[in-house]
Parts: sequence; structure tokens; C-alpha cells
Amino acid sequence: MRPLTALFQGEPLLTPLRLATASILLLTVLVGCDRKSEKSKPESVKPAKVERLPVETELAKITLTEDANRRLGITTVAVAEREVIQRRTLGGQAVIPSGRTILVSAPLAGIVTRADDRSLPAPGTKVAANQPLFSLRPLLSAERDVPTPAEQVQLVGARANLMAAQTVAAGDVDRGKAEVEGAKIAFDRATQLLADRAGARRAVDDAEATLNIAKSNLAAAQEREKQLAGLVKMLEVKSPDGEATALPMSTPISGLINRIEISEGQTVAAGAVMFEVINTDTIWIRVPVFVDLLPIIQVDQSAKLVSLSGNAFGQSVTAKPIAAPPTADALSSSADLYYEVDNRELGLRPGQRIGVELPTSKAGASLVVPNGSIVIDIYGNTWVYMVTGEREYTRSRVSVRFVDGDEAILAAGPEVGTQVVVDGAAELFGTEFGAGK
Repeated sequence: MRPLTALFQGEPLLTPLRLATASILLLTVLVGCDRKSEKSKPESVKPAKVERLPVETELAKITLTEDANRRLGITTVAVAEREVIQRRTLGGQAVIPSGRTILVSAPLAGIVTRADDRSLPAPGTKVAANQPLFSLRPLLSAERDVPTPAEQVQLVGARANLMAAQTVAAGDVDRGKAEVEGAKIAFDRATQLLADRAGARRAVDDAEATLNIAKSNLAAAQEREKQLAGLVKMLEVKSPDGEATALPMSTPISGLINRIEISEGQTVAAGAVMFEVINTDTIWIRVPVFVDLLPIIQVDQSAKLVSLSGNAFGQSVTAKPIAAPPTADALSSSADLYYEVDNRELGLRPGQRIGVELPTSKAGASLVVPNGSIVIDIYGNTWVYMVTGEREYTRSRVSVRFVDGDEAILAAGPEVGTQVVVDGAAELFGTEFGAGK
């Protein structure tokens, strides 16, 4: 090997500048080799990227100044817990109950005349029970109003039979009064003996049952006597020529004249329908229900009447379920439920449509807040604003089961007793998201 000095024979020695340049070149080559080795190694990739989201309550906390709190008019109500029943609103129809429609027919052939110089009532007129509406002058012969001798004999015989029956009815009334007095004495005696611990409870019950039976018999006898007296009065004769007295035609029940089939001076045949009266003091509500909903409806619970728009009446109106003839509609796949309601103040008309809230669940404890405290975001989530400090409000998520009038029934929400904002909840929501001032 040649010495280093021999390599540079005939050349001058390395100057400092050449030495520095050679060092830089050597360093560049070494760094390039190092980077090439680094690129050859595979990069490590994480299997998932997890970002920690902010806590929901920390984003929804609002603190108002005293002046802002006053201007918003914030009012709060405590979350309550009570027994609630979920209801479903369906359409119902008012119908006349069975036995509340009376058709009055002519008892015999006659001519329609006025009663007490009053004109015949028009349809829709309110009438009271036993109120004379018009009179029917009997037409005992097709040619004339004067009865024949045979007809007079029939009238006399009918009147005699009625008077005999009236006498028997009067005796039944007297006997009934005596039985009631005796039963009452026996009941008082049995009651006193039981109070003195000298008698048995069974004796008191037997005496009370006997008294009730006697009262019922007396009431029936009095009603029978009253009816017979009216019939006898109808057959009274005014004059010796045998002309029969005009029969006053009255309605057996109070209600409305639904239709009238006669006019003044008209001749009617025996058995012809003269007018119809309906009583609307009590009315039925027929509710057609889809057959698949029947299993979830509590048919033994009372229903609540509302308007067709879903708003409640000025007062809470409940209708109790009743047993009625089963009806259904095959075309609409529905079966009918019937409810009864007092109609004296409601004034529902037959055939009128009305909303009915039917109970679909049994009573259960649930959280209850005012419906005005619920706010809804653009995704349909429901929230309330809780009071978490002085003029400090925190938005909290709730789950609404259903709305009952002015109340919202919650499936999940704040604890019982927590104060939530009612008036001003929408303003807080707008303040939080920049939609309000």
C-alpha cells in the first residue's frame, strides 16, 4: 500500500477550504442513507380514533342577570308524581238511549182539536210529562159524532168496569198503606231490640225487606189508581145526548217533540201515530273502535268527553260505560262501545259527533310537569330547564309518554320536587341557541 504522501505526489497539500467541502459532502451522504432507512420502516396506524365529547349539561347551563331574569318573567313548578291513565281520543256519536223515545198513537178514531186554546206544538218544542198537547174528540160513528144506542151501552159498560177496577185499586192503596205502617213498626221494633242487644241482626234485615216490599206494593197500587181515574175521566159524558168528552192527549215523558204527524181539524184513525217525543236528559255516546284496539282499551273505566279538536269542555265531563246491545260494522272493521252521560247541561243533540278519550292503560305512577315547560329541538328531542342555582338554569332531557290536557306525562325526567321553568322556557331555549335576545 502506498503511503498517503505518495497519493498526492506532485499535488499540493489539502487546503482548509477543500477539507471543509469534503466534510460537508460526507455528512450529506450519511444523512441521505439514514432517511432512506427510516422510509423503509412501516408506519403504525391506530385502529380507532376516539374523541371525548363534552358533557351535555355543561353545554346547556344558562346564568341570567337579575334584570334579564325579571324581564323574561321566569316561573317555576316542581316536578310531581301521581297516578295517571293513558287515554286515546276517538270519535263518538250521540244517540238516544233505548226506552227514551215514545210514539203516541190515537187510542180511538177522532178529530184533532186544540187543548185550552193552545195551538199544536211544533217539532223541537220542549214538553213536560203529562202535559196536554191537544185534544182528540172521539168519532164514534163514521157518519156523525153522536153515538148510537149500542155504542152508548158500550161506553156505559166500559165506564162501569173502569169504576169497579178503580174501587179495587183504592182498596189496594188502603191495604198497602196499612202494610207499610205495620212493616215500619216491625222494623223499628227489630232495630231497637238490636240496639239493646236483645235481638238479632237477621230480624232487622227481614223487617227491612218486608218494609221495602210493602212500599213497592203501595207505590204500584197508587199508580194503578191514578191511571184508572184518568181513564174514567176520559169517558165522562157532558150532555144527555151522549156526546163524549174530548180526550186530552198528553206525553208520558218529558223531552222534545221530535216529529208530529197530525194537524188541527184532522180526522185520525184508531192506532194512527200522532207524535213522537224523545228524552235527551240522558244520552248515549256510541264509539266505533277498530277491532285491534279493543284488547288495550279499559272498557270498564269511564271515558272523558272532549271536542272534535281535542280540547276539553269548560268542565270535566265523564261518561260511564254501560251495557248496550252489541253492534259492529264489518266494512270499517269496528265494534261499538257505549257510554252514558248526563246531557241536561251539555245539550248534545242526537247524531252529534264528539271526541271521546278512552282509557288504554291502568292507573300507574308517573312524573308530571306542565306542558308549557317542554321545549323541542330540531331533532324532535324534548327538554326542560331545571333550576340548579340562583338565576341558573340547566337544560335536561326528558321522555314524554303522552300529553293530558295542560300536563305532560313523562317516562323519564328529573327527580320529584325538582323545580322546572314553565313561563320563560322558550325564551331560555332561544337564548341558549342564539335565537332570542
